[in-house]
Amino acid sequence: TLKDLQLAIAGTIVMSDSLADALNAMFQAKVPQLWLKGAWYSPTVGIWFQVLLSRYELWEKWTRTGRPKSFWLPGFSNGQGFLTAMLQEVSRSRSGWALDDVVMFTEVTKMDESDVKEGPSEGIYVHGLYLEGAAWSKKESHIIDAPPKVLIYPLPVMFITGVLKSQKKVDYLTYECPVYFRSDPRKRGMTAAQPNFMFAPE
Repeated sequence: TLKDLQLAIAGTIVMSDSLADALNAMFQAKVPQLWLKGAWYSPTVGIWFQVLLSRYELWEKWTRTGRPKSFWLPGFSNGQGFLTAMLQEVSRSRSGWALDDVVMFTEVTKMDESDVKEGPSEGIYVHGLYLEGAAWSKKESHIIDAPPKVLIYPLPVMFITGVLKSQKKVDYLTYECPVYFRSDPRKRGMTAAQPNFMFAPE
């Protein structure tokens, strides 16, 4: 699109409706509709391009240096599928474990992404999650009130693995915090039955 826009502005090719729409969108700092087909939503073209670079960095490092020590979870188009694949990996590594009997276990660590030196022996570390309307205390390892005028607070690295349903302890005082994809006006609804929902760590 950008190369065609340069040619169209120079008069080398005809300025089509789609190119004109893309030009107008970028002039208004919006993402061209042509780019949003089959892609993620961002409120501005600057944020969209930064996500593009971050996704490229994630996949390029993964293919060049191997499995990441910590995964940038927002970089996956299908986060649920990635987490299901992790559960499959854990169940296959354990003798006699069936995938239907395995559930997710999560734990927020005290580490930031830069502190992760090695990946876990089982399961995964993920980063890039944020709390909205609350904050996280590394010292006390639980949710606290957000500081004044702070709406979004970064969450430390989270450890995710699989355990058997029969072995998972149930604590009714533990809050299951729903995790959603970034807000996308193309997807309506914010329930577990809607495409915005990813998973609910404890």
